[in-house]
Amino acid sequence: MLLDTIRFGQVEIDDNRIISFDDGIPGLEEYHNYALLEIDESYPIIWLQSTDDGGICLPVMDTFTVLPDYVFDLNDEDVRALGIEKTEDLHVVSVLVIPEDVNKMTANLAAPITININTAKARQIILSSTEYNVRTPVFQNIREAISRKEGGTDVGSIQKAE
Repeated sequence: MLLDTIRFGQVEIDDNRIISFDDGIPGLEEYHNYALLEIDESYPIIWLQSTDDGGICLPVMDTFTVLPDYVFDLNDEDVRALGIEKTEDLHVVSVLVIPEDVNKMTANLAAPITININTAKARQIILSSTEYNVRTPVFQNIREAISRKEGGTDVGSIQKAE
């Protein structure tokens, strides 16, 4: 599928890589189909690009890559809706807020987006635990994830997303 996007121009998206939110994402309920775009220059920030509307693209992070100690439980309803059989079927991302001052970047850890990599079904899960919040500072954690990927090199500052 060839998709015209506002952020990345025209991109080729493999139809087999499209993930589907049966209920949409809270606030974007009318859009059900997305793809994760991994852009080398923005790692570990990845992009949840709507395939229904090229103007909708959310910055997200691979939560376990950036925060290896992040932990939460899925309730039975979410497990059934996603068709989860084992934890290895899961890919979890968290929506980022990237302000002009990227040092103040936050992630919504209270509502992770959970994707079954086998069925391509996805849901944004609202956690009942108050352990995590919707505006968790993550800039330093992202820098550390970049450093781990680069073999310990301090890469300096992250480029501001437009």
